Amino acid sequence: MPNVHHNAKLNQLLIDVGRSLLQYVGHCSSWTSKAQANLEQEFPKLVATQQEHVEKLSALLTDRRWTIDFGGFPATYTDLHFLSLKYLSKLILTNQKGVIAELEEASHTCADDPEAATLINEILASEKQLTERLRELTTAGAGAAA
Repeated sequence: MPNVHHNAKLNQLLIDVGRSLLQYVGHCSSWTSKAQANLEQEFPKLVATQQEHVEKLSALLTDRRWTIDFGGFPATYTDLHFLSLKYLSKLILTNQKGVIAELEEASHTCADDPEAATLINEILASEKQLTERLRELTTAGAGAAA
């Protein structure tokens, strides 16, 4: 039977991922220049990938009959509407470092829960990939604008 502390950690990850800056910006009105067309096209895919992580965490917690807390977005995010996606991407990359650090810590915390550990490691690998892709898109957009 899964440890209650593992379920609490999984729920905290769900909040960290589901209320990340990437998810918030996915709901915002941001703008891009023509030089960042690739960033604008790919950004919704990155948001959707991260949302899939939330769905997987939610499904596991539901299977475990855990009462899920979805949390809320930090109030500090409310000042980030109508900014350029290029600018926001830099902030998202910083936020993603925190998300990845939380996943890495949870991987160790839940190592004795094979089901949770497997899911966490899968999400961790995917978060690293999407963060790297965002970094590439941000860098490519910066190069095109220069």
